[in-house]
Amino acid sequence: MKEYDTFILSDPETLMEDQEIELILRDLNPSDRRYKYRGFYAKALLSKSESKYPDRLWIRLGRGQLQEKPWSIKIVKEINKFTKE
Repeated sequence: MKEYDTFILSDPETLMEDQEIELILRDLNPSDRRYKYRGFYAKALLSKSESKYPDRLWIRLGRGQLQEKPWSIKIVKEINKFTKE
């Protein structure tokens, strides 16, 4: 299981569940151990249920406050914002 976190500037209750949305994510356990985090853009499916999708997502509010329960996430596609698709 991989773990990610993201910052949400609005109320987390307004996030759309089970619909593909675009997020900025931080990989909390990247494969290259020299780096603590890896940030990237992705299209993903989210759920408040911890067990619905294969990976774990920690939600942080605008000032960095960590929500107490993790969500689950399935990354559909990583997006490279610096190239034309």
